[in-house]
Amino acid sequence: IDHDKLCLEGTRIEIIHKISQWICDTETNVPKIFFLHGPAGTGKSAIAHTIGKQCEDQGFLGAFFRFDRTFSTERTPGKALKSMAYNMAMNLTEFRNYLSELLNKDPFVAGSTSFQEQWEKLILKPAQLVYNTKPAVIIVDALDECGPQEGNGPRSQFISVIMEGTQKLPSNFRVLVTSRLENDILEVLTKYANQLHIQDMSRLEHVKEDIDKYVVHKMQRAIDSGNFTLDQCKVLAERAEEHFQWAFTVCKALYQEVKPGINVKQRFEKFMRLSADSSNSYTLLDQLYTSILEEVLDTTDDDAMKEYRNVTGQILAASEPVSKSILQSLQISYEHYLEEADNEKGVDAVISWLGSLFTGVNELNVPIQPVHTSVRDFLLDETRSKQFVVPIVEGNRVMGVGCIKLMTEQLHFNMCNLPSSHLRNSEVENLEELIQIGISPEMSYACCYWDIHFAHILCNNDMLNLMERFIIGYAFFWMEVLSLLKKIGIISRSMDWIIEWIKEIVTMQELCRDIKQCVKIFGKMMIESTPHLYVSAIPFLPVKSILSKVIQQQAPKVAKICKGEVKHWPAIQTILVGHERGINSVAFSQNGRRIVSGSDDGTVRIWDAEIGNALGKPLKGHNHWVQSVAFSPDGRRIVSGSQDCTPLKGHNSWVQSVAFSPDGRRIVSGSHDCTVRIWDAETGNPPGKPIKGCNQRVQSVAFSTDERRIVSGSQDYTVRIWDAETGNSLGKALEGPNDWAHSAAFSPDRRQIVSGSDHSTVPTQDAETE
Repeated sequence: IDHDKLCLEGTRIEIIHKISQWICDTETNVPKIFFLHGPAGTGKSAIAHTIGKQCEDQGFLGAFFRFDRTFSTERTPGKALKSMAYNMAMNLTEFRNYLSELLNKDPFVAGSTSFQEQWEKLILKPAQLVYNTKPAVIIVDALDECGPQEGNGPRSQFISVIMEGTQKLPSNFRVLVTSRLENDILEVLTKYANQLHIQDMSRLEHVKEDIDKYVVHKMQRAIDSGNFTLDQCKVLAERAEEHFQWAFTVCKALYQEVKPGINVKQRFEKFMRLSADSSNSYTLLDQLYTSILEEVLDTTDDDAMKEYRNVTGQILAASEPVSKSILQSLQISYEHYLEEADNEKGVDAVISWLGSLFTGVNELNVPIQPVHTSVRDFLLDETRSKQFVVPIVEGNRVMGVGCIKLMTEQLHFNMCNLPSSHLRNSEVENLEELIQIGISPEMSYACCYWDIHFAHILCNNDMLNLMERFIIGYAFFWMEVLSLLKKIGIISRSMDWIIEWIKEIVTMQELCRDIKQCVKIFGKMMIESTPHLYVSAIPFLPVKSILSKVIQQQAPKVAKICKGEVKHWPAIQTILVGHERGINSVAFSQNGRRIVSGSDDGTVRIWDAEIGNALGKPLKGHNHWVQSVAFSPDGRRIVSGSQDCTPLKGHNSWVQSVAFSPDGRRIVSGSHDCTVRIWDAETGNPPGKPIKGCNQRVQSVAFSTDERRIVSGSQDYTVRIWDAETGNSLGKALEGPNDWAHSAAFSPDRRQIVSGSDHSTVPTQDAETE
């Protein structure tokens, strides 16, 4: 809850009272969702934060989650439900106890990316177990900012779960949602209208009076000094046309510095002349933003406009909100690349005039952000902002080149002055302090995000030369920084992108692959002890690798292996150690970055495929051997089959094999009870009866690539094909070697089946033959 966003005391009294009454209403037929909608800038978020603060004070608050396009990579639908469950556990003691019990019994759900499963297990079940008549309020602010509208994408799934799942919550639970009315959300309101309490912001009473109070409050300092009058406040409030954001921005703008010769009175009169003409595509906010920019920018000055676009583009392109200090450092580095004189005041010269549209402009180390999402939308849309449009590609260019140039200027050996190579990072006293001193915020940003910016830059000779200089000369220093920041996974992401970006330069591609291999083999060691990047990794590089040759040229005095050196990268890149008993099944995620394993110790483990580290604790949910594991196609979920036949209960004996359908919506399992079963991957329910036909235990199952067929291998010496919709057997059983069929799979074109058996042969068979 942001206390700066609370409604001014004495305003919004009716709507706050109305929502408060709804929260405390004990009637059984009261809708559990209050949906507050309206255009940008009408004050929805302020009401949400105010209700949140009141509920917090009264002990009613369950969870508060705000979506925000500025933090689009962090505040995603995928993280929202988990965050809400965490909030509720922190705020509601009984909920916390039940959630903890459920997670102990079913730890797999913590890693689930199924919104339906998250809602039911992380929120609904604990809520249903809580015996409490006191209201429990969940607030979802800015639902329209939860991601792009795309078919059955994350946004659509999240909205559906909220609308449908809330109806199953206990009667004392309430969900307050605020949103703009976008097409998909309007459809949802129409569909669920009978289950919602819907409030249109445009139909609230006393809005003009509330804005008048707000304006007087904001302009009090100017009123006291005689520079503004109460009559002007009334005019301003009237002109806001019920848009709190418009009034907020005007009040802020009236206090801002402007061009010489323009006083507060002139600015006020100009703002009051703005007209929301229906024949004009500009909204009231667009006109205001345009007017503010016209006052502080000279559109005839090409240099000034270029600087404006560069700086504002940096802010909007940033992968996370950055401060003025970081912006200045990266822009100066960009100017070094252009061989221009340092313009230390370039960022300040632009941003100091934009305080009406951005927060943090007057502080050196405070992240700068648009005051409202509508500002970002306006600046990136040329049809709205016209001459003030900000091409984000320019911002990415300044940020990307600035990051690379900064790293080539400032990266060096032993960035944090670590005292010894004989210590693990965990053994270094005051390591965090050394990191803060040695790695500046701008260096941290550059090391973490340069590749994301470069991905939006056109590949040309100049950019290739800059990239080559960085990779050849500074890659190990960059890896050193990421090791200390515990973000070593970024290395493989960056190398993958470069390999794709520089398709024509084979030598550079090989160098990038070598760096990836270096991380795979030595990554664990680098995480434990950063100095061993130099002490152990470099000496043991394969002598015929491009990376080894580059290092020898740069650091000829580094330790070398005199006898028994390795010439090529070993086939075994890393050994994953963590299970306590034998491992029965392993699988890669589709992007190749993670590995899942199932063991006789009853656990499932997830591993970083790049460096071999275990990701999180073992997933304990089975009480017997884990026989089979698989990733969903999107890599977000894992299915495991065990001898305990749980938690998707349906088989009567061991689950020997499991697999996802290519679309990730279904799971197929084969069991020692001689049946094949299909499951809904979202709900965990079997949509049909067991598929029977095998006379012995089913050892292996797999979907065809078109998802229409399933193949199974059995101990009855047969391979069978099944219709994935009806469960009917398709044709006769395929009989091969006279032995158990342990494994079976379709070819990508679905025309052939390959199987493996105890007969020591691998037959392929025609999948089309009846």
